[in-house]
Parts: sequence; structure tokens; C-alpha cells
Amino acid sequence: MNDHIERDDEIRRLVTQTVGKAPTNLLINDRINPVDIEPDTVPVLRWVVPLESNLGLSLTTTAPNTVSAYRVIVSSTPDKASAGEGDVWDSGRVESDGYDGVELTDVDTAASRRYWVAVQVWRGTGKTAVATAFSKPMTFGTGAGRQWDHAEPIWADPITAAPYTEVELPAVAHDEILQRKNTDQFAAKPDLLTSEHNSRGWALLRGRVRLADKPVRWATLNATGADVWRSRQFVYRAWVNGHFAGYGPTFPIAGETRYDGFDVTDWLVPGRDNWIGVVAYALEDQRFEAQLDVTYEDGTVDHFGTGPDWLAKVGNDVYPDAESIGTHVYELPAENIRTQLYQHGISEPDFDDADWAHAVVKPQFDDLAATPVNKPRIKVWHPVSKRVTDDGRLIVDFGRAVAGGVRLAIRTDKPLDMVVRYGEILNDDGTVKYQLSAYNTYQETWHFCKGKTGGLTFARSWGMRVFRYVELLPAEPAPDVIADLAEHDTRVDAEALVYPYHGADDAFESSDEVLDRVWKLSKDTIEALNGNIYADSWTRERIPYEADAWLQQRAHLALDDSPTLGEYSIDFLLANRTWPTEWPLYLVLAVHDAWRQTGSLRQAAAHWDQIVAMLPDKYLDEASGLIVKDPGQSSHTDGDLIDWPPAERDGFEFGRVNTVINALASQSYADAADLAGALGYTEEARHFADVASRMRAAIHEKLWDDETGAYVDGLDTGADGAQIAHCAEHASAFALAFAEVPKERLPRVAAFLRRRGMACSVYVAAVLLGGLYKAGFGADADALIAASTGERTWQHMIDQGAGGTMEAWSLRLKTNTTYSHPWASSPAYLLPEGLMGVRPLVAGFRSFVVAPQPGSVKRASVKLPVRAGEIDASYEVRGNTVPTGERPAVDGIEIRVTVPVGTKADVIVPPLRSGATSVLLDGAEVEAVELGAGYDAIEGTFTQHSYPKGSLLVHGLEPGEHVIEA
Repeated sequence: MNDHIERDDEIRRLVTQTVGKAPTNLLINDRINPVDIEPDTVPVLRWVVPLESNLGLSLTTTAPNTVSAYRVIVSSTPDKASAGEGDVWDSGRVESDGYDGVELTDVDTAASRRYWVAVQVWRGTGKTAVATAFSKPMTFGTGAGRQWDHAEPIWADPITAAPYTEVELPAVAHDEILQRKNTDQFAAKPDLLTSEHNSRGWALLRGRVRLADKPVRWATLNATGADVWRSRQFVYRAWVNGHFAGYGPTFPIAGETRYDGFDVTDWLVPGRDNWIGVVAYALEDQRFEAQLDVTYEDGTVDHFGTGPDWLAKVGNDVYPDAESIGTHVYELPAENIRTQLYQHGISEPDFDDADWAHAVVKPQFDDLAATPVNKPRIKVWHPVSKRVTDDGRLIVDFGRAVAGGVRLAIRTDKPLDMVVRYGEILNDDGTVKYQLSAYNTYQETWHFCKGKTGGLTFARSWGMRVFRYVELLPAEPAPDVIADLAEHDTRVDAEALVYPYHGADDAFESSDEVLDRVWKLSKDTIEALNGNIYADSWTRERIPYEADAWLQQRAHLALDDSPTLGEYSIDFLLANRTWPTEWPLYLVLAVHDAWRQTGSLRQAAAHWDQIVAMLPDKYLDEASGLIVKDPGQSSHTDGDLIDWPPAERDGFEFGRVNTVINALASQSYADAADLAGALGYTEEARHFADVASRMRAAIHEKLWDDETGAYVDGLDTGADGAQIAHCAEHASAFALAFAEVPKERLPRVAAFLRRRGMACSVYVAAVLLGGLYKAGFGADADALIAASTGERTWQHMIDQGAGGTMEAWSLRLKTNTTYSHPWASSPAYLLPEGLMGVRPLVAGFRSFVVAPQPGSVKRASVKLPVRAGEIDASYEVRGNTVPTGERPAVDGIEIRVTVPVGTKADVIVPPLRSGATSVLLDGAEVEAVELGAGYDAIEGTFTQHSYPKGSLLVHGLEPGEHVIEA
């Protein structure tokens, strides 16, 4: 009897532990612990409910992975939130799963507020539903608002500047100017943007904060600066009591100034002086402003801000005049650091500021707005290798792209000038290519003196460079210094400025080594180069572009459930379009695809008029339903681009009707119809759907070349013109991806594209591969991504030494190409969505499909972050048959899927050579639904892919882990 009691007690203990799994991954406005929410707005909370094991749960509740209710509490202190006391707001039990987020409508969101939020859910249905424990509390708060009452903008007084000097480069730093190996339209060196005495832009700022002698509950440092455009990067870096707080601001959207809020609670010390230190750079509008909001445990509040009591000086003695490391569109001086004057400890109490003057007060900012994204941080990367050359220089490889700078710790017993060179790749002789292909010159001279402690002297970069390699070259031979740097792991580190990234390093694995390397290159690029806004490249242009943002957002969301950076970038572009005809159309796709991924209509609702304005209505020919326009010039507004660089257009011939433009436009109208329908705009939805349908019908009628089995480039003089007698790969690739090619034509289009191969740029490669996956010819797409040889491959980027994905496949194809283009990381989303076939059936993955297209990739697995948590999917092909695009059938396959709480899944099994239509689902035989070739109408919101004839549908998998064997 006692044995039975003990066994029952053990079961109850296990049940209690398992049912008690509380919600995790709390986010406010899709952000992690945001403390600068725009005041007077309604925060939205969402969370993830972890899966429960089925072991023994039927003793307590039925359907433990079904959420029937939730309760949200908002508290004034973390302790109250931990105790389940919602003294600010308590939703009570709400009969809903909360999957789409919960608005905290009754919470005071005036400026400078801070709260803690927690949530519990009820697992199960009806009377057997069981409440979990509360989640771990998460903090959130509001920023300082549009006008700051306790701070004034400041800068250093110009009279504090030292005499302007320029560091004379050592003789070893004078190499020959980079000679171009080939010439094209990009080979001519542009006029670089330069200013006289550019060191006048440096400002060192320091402010004292005296806190009351009582415990601090919370503290937020709000900070901003003015001139982001001259250098196209941040204006300031800020520290508090020796801790790095953050940098900013990001690019404004429409004339406002963006500010960021940083949680500095843990770094403040009550009852003593605390210090804020800032290093800033701006050449034109020189303004920095900060406000520190502090609430004590007794509820009292203090505010501290920049003003005339701050100390400041121009930093040109530390950073003398220097050549720009920028290009023709931005200017940023090389940092020829004089370490004997370097601002070590600028935010610490014993820093020597005796010769500093009071800061100069500047005009107020007219309109301050909180930046609605997570805050980039510094991440330290250690070298993966170091190599000392025969002539005494050190070559350091960080193994990946870095956006930021380096930190050096030099041991020297005498003054030493060290030439510091950064590069994206190496020269043929193994030295660092610091004269970049984009004409940046990444070379500096750092002057070191004997260190005070153990002979070590420290210094770090301030501004942003993009590099993989660093070369350290002493002005005079210094073998002991170089040997010390080479021997010790932490003497040379990269300090990367990274947007918070929470994706898994093993989120994709396969049996194909090249595929794994390509995915890792793509993942590393997104992790390294997201920045505080999506930019084409942080090396050359440092500005967002529409198609680039669409691609980067898709890659980012396939790696990390973090939509706000993409949303802000698209908001920027909706207000600041660039020139090609195609680019505005991609903004409609971007808003649609973000909704498709996240389920959020926030951006679509807020910017609907701007989104609709991106549609090419002014070129829509009502009679034919086609877009008809003059091609224009690709570098001018509404000039047709097709591809870039022009050498990658596969001989495309332009006409007044352009197949690429029309195919893409048809998708933009179809996506606008989806969005309008979801927003309840019924008439607009009907209109846009009609435009898309007519345009696609006209494309298939007028632009199809039946003899070739492909789409022509266009019509010469207009909708009634003659077909252009040329079929570039691009016309068929865009039609396949965007125009819903009739199913009877799919094999012929795929065969044409198979013959052409990768006859396009890295940009259009994403369209080509996406179209092949969509049409059910994933084996062909897999082969192109996994290609181990050939110029137009991602493996070729790796072979060239790239630490990030490249703008062009090689320097031969674009002389000024750079190795820092996150939009070129399309395999990061193509492999989960295409090879693995994990796609939403309804917005936000409330239901989704897993439909692998394995081709020659015998096994693969993916972890896809979605709103509900993480979808784990894997497959392993059985037997010896290798599927191809023409013959996709397999001998057998095992597919594993983890379905998160709050979602359902369909699984589509590739055709079986045996012709069988039954499969094993979790060990039990079930009859699957056989699909025919074409765009099958699986239940869901979105048009699905074309699945090969004989594919088998297993419908309606509930939350949990499942195995399908066929």
C-alpha cells in the first residue's frame, strides 16, 4: 500500500512540475525589456507558452498544450510582480489564449514611467484547465517624451580645441595605391567626401550625477544627438560609471530626432557622485542631449540632464585631423589615436578633467521621438587565427564580418606607432586589403606609450568599420610587441556593434557541408550587420534601400523573432523612397511578408495610405491590365533596374512593357489585396485582387513564348506592341516567383531556368530560387544554393575570404563590390522556407505547413523562430533514389515536426516511388490526401506552393512532437 502511495505522490510531483511551466519570452511591442516606449501609446504584451510533455498530465488536465485563458498583471516593483500582485493593473482571468498579444490599455504611459509585467495561463479546457505559475517578470517603461524638461542640448566649446594637426603616417604606411585588375563602370574612383580640420567634430563630454542616499528602484538614461547624416552612423557612445550604456541615434524618418533609452539601474550607486561619459562626433549640427530619470524605492523621483554644468572639450588632441575612412557619400575620419591623451575612464570618478571647460548649451530639439527597436550592444569577438609575417606584421582573422572596431592592449617599454589596418578580405600576398574595393581606406596610426600597469596600454576604436581582418604593422621593427600580441588571446579583440540576436547557432543543419557553410555565412552576416536600421552596406553607402530591406527582413525573421528593426526600416523607406521602378513595389511585399510571418497588422494599419501609394497605378494601362511605361534609366527615379550590376541582366532587352516589372507589380497588387482584406477594407481588397488577376492573365497571354517555353523580356512599344525576341532568365524567374504561372507551364519554365543556371546577380538569385521552390522544383534550387564550384555561388564568396555576404558574386562582375551586404543572405530564409518547406498557412504561423523538397540533400533540420515559440522540423530521406527537379519522388522519408502551443500543422510528404498513399503518424497508419501538381488550395490565407503530383498531405497536427514515416 505504501508503495502505491509513494508512486502516486511521485506522479503528482511530476505533474505539478510539468503543468507549472509558466509563459516565457515576454515581449512588449515585440521588444525585450524596452524602457523607451513612446509616451502616451498603448503597449502590447506577448509571450510564448512552452510545450508540456504528455507524461501523466491526464491525471490533472486534458489538452495541456491548449491555452484557454490568461491573466496579466502590471506592477510597480519587481517584487510585487514576482508575488503575483498587480498593483498597477490586473486583467483578471480572460478567456482567450492571448496569442495575438494583449493591449495594456489601463496602464499610465506618460513620459518617464517604469513597470514590471508578468503573465500566467490556464492549460487545458473546461473545468480541467489548470493555471500555471506566473512568468518571470519583465520590465518596461516609457521614454522622456517629445520635449525634455530636465535637459538641454550641449556640445564642446570650440575654444577648447587644441591646435589642429595631422598625424604624419610612418613610412611603412605608404603603400602603392590599389590597382584595379579590371575596368567597368564602377572602376573610376569617386571624389571622396572630405572636410578641412575634420577633427573639430570630436567632443568629449562628462556629467556628474549626485544620487540621494537611498536604494534605486529603476533608472533610464535617455540620449540623442543631431547630425547622423554626414557620417551616416551614430553620433555618440555613452558610458555610466565605467559601463557601456549604448550608442545612437538612428536615422530619423521625417525630420524628427530619434532618441534611445538605456536601463542603467544596476550601474548607479546611491549616496555618491555618479558619472556619465560621452564620446561624440559630428561635423555639422553639433548637439548631444541626455536625461537620466531615477526613481527610488520610496517612490520619489529625480531627473538629471545635460546642461551648462557638464564638462566638455574638443577631442582633436586625441583624434587629430585625418583622412576619411568613408566614401563619396559619407565622411568619417580615421582615428589616429594618441593613447597618452586617450579618454580612459571618462565615466569614472577619478578621471582627470581639470583642464576641461563647461559645455556650451545648444538650441533645443524641435521634435524628439523614441526609437522603437531593441538597442544594439557591443559584442566581443576573439580572433580565430593570428599570423606573424616574415616582415614583422601581425595578421588577425576574426572569421566573420564585424561592424565596429578593435580593442588593443599593447605592451611596450617605449613609445610606439602602430599602423592599424582593417579589411574585408586579404590581398594575394596575405596582407590585409585595407584599400577597399569601394575606395574606403581603412588605415590608422595609433601612438602608444608605456603603460602604467604592467606595461600595457589600452585603446579602442570609436566609429564603425566593416572588416574581417586586421593588420598590425609597427612603424619601427618591434618583434617583442608583435609576439606578445600574437601569443595572448585578449590582446587584440574585435568590438562589434550588434543588434540583439537570439537565434540559435545550430538553427540549420544538413547532410551537405556546402549548404551548412552557406547558411552559416548568411546567419553570421545578419547577426553582424543588422545595425540600428537595415542598410544596403555599412561599408559604402550606409543607407536603406527597398529591395534590400525586403530581403534582409525575410532573412532576419527566419533567424530571430525580432520584427521591430525591419518595421522601422520599412517605415523609413515608405517616407524616403529611392529611385528604381521596382523598389517601391518591394515595400508592399515587405509589409505583407512581415504580417505573414508575425501576424501583426500594426504597420499596415498605421501606414496604409503610404503603402497604397507605392503601387504603380500611374503606369497601369486600363485596357490591357499591364504596366506600360518608358524604361528610363536605372539610376534615376522610376528607371527600370531589372538587375544590378548591369552585366548580370542576362542580355535583358528593355521595352515599354517589361515582364519583370509586371510580374513584380502583380505580386504587389495581390499582397495589397491580402492586406486590405485583413484590415477590413473590402472594396480596396476586391479592386487590388482584380488588378493582380488581370495583370497576371495579360502576362501569360502576351509575354509567353511557347516555342522557347519561357517568358520574353517584354513588348517593344506598349501593350499592343510586338514581343521582344529575347528571353532573359529574369523574365521567367520573376514570372515564376510572382505571377502564378499556369500549372501546365511550370515544367517548361523550370526546364528553361534549369538550362540557364545562375545567370543573374545575388539579388535576383533570391527571386529565382524562391520561384523554383514555390513551383515545386526545390531540387533545382537546392543544387544552386549548395553548388561548390562556379563563380555565381555563395561558396565562391567563402572561397574569396568573405566574412559577410557580398554585393556581387565576385570583383570581376562588379569592381567596387563590398563584402558586407546582409540582403545577400537570402539562404537564411530560402532554406527553412524552401528546402524544409516551413511556411505559414495563416498569418503569424497560427497554422503552418512543413513540405520538404530534399533534392540531393539527404537530411536536414531547422529551428524556425515564430510568434508561438520555435518550430523544429527535420527530415531524412530513406533509400538510394536521389530526387531531382524533374523526378521528385523518394523511396521513403521520415519527417519530424514540433508544433508549438497555439498552432497547428500540415505536413506534405514528397511523392513516393511506390505510389503508396498511407503513412505512419506517430506510429499509427493513416491515409493521407494525395495532391496534384499545381497551386493546391490547402486550407489557409495564403496562396501555397505547387506540390509535385503524388505528394501526400497529412492534415491538422496538434501541438507536440510528431513523427511521419513513409
